Amino acid sequence: MISTVEIKNVVKGKLKTIYGDFYLYRFLISNDLEDGEISEHLALVKGEGLDKEPIICRLNSACITSEAFNCQRCDCKWQLDKAMDVISKNGKGIITYHPSHEGRGFGLGLKLLSYNLMETGIDSSTSYLKLGLGTDDKRDFRAAVSILNYFNIKQVKMLGNNKRKSNVLENAGIKIVDRFSLIYEGNNKEIKEYLFKKSSEPDQDLLREKFRIYEKLS
Repeated sequence: MISTVEIKNVVKGKLKTIYGDFYLYRFLISNDLEDGEISEHLALVKGEGLDKEPIICRLNSACITSEAFNCQRCDCKWQLDKAMDVISKNGKGIITYHPSHEGRGFGLGLKLLSYNLMETGIDSSTSYLKLGLGTDDKRDFRAAVSILNYFNIKQVKMLGNNKRKSNVLENAGIKIVDRFSLIYEGNNKEIKEYLFKKSSEPDQDLLREKFRIYEKLS
């Protein structure tokens, strides 16, 4: 049987943010790969007529430690804020937001355990290995595809460094017109070290290219 995702319910409300007004959509989506469980996924939308032209788009995995509590282990909050800023200045765009993607899809509990291991001096990837999670990434981006289909979006300009996300959309028939990196511009040493190590991951091609440029300039 072919696994499916299905939107069960949609609610929207207007948000007034420091980057201007957006509409936040709450989707209830069932996923056969998650035993048919229904989970919440979000879309932050700016502008009308998202189906009329290639639209700025980001697929954003939740990171409550960074985005809500300002944890300085990663650049997740910075990327979300930057994406909102870029979309606001453009006047149109969409960010899909996925709470079930916390900690590479393994959940907040295991993510916090990985933080404890990182206190011993190891990096994020190694901490997940020590927890017995291997190098797997459990995030399923088909919910994002279903959200873009809901808005009849056929072409996007991707914001982000992860090629896997673009591949998922392309495989679902959504054209990637262009890809734009979101590279941390702050001065936090720990975040920069995290990103340098992350740049070695196969799907982080835009991040890896940026670090190559840094090396040439140094």
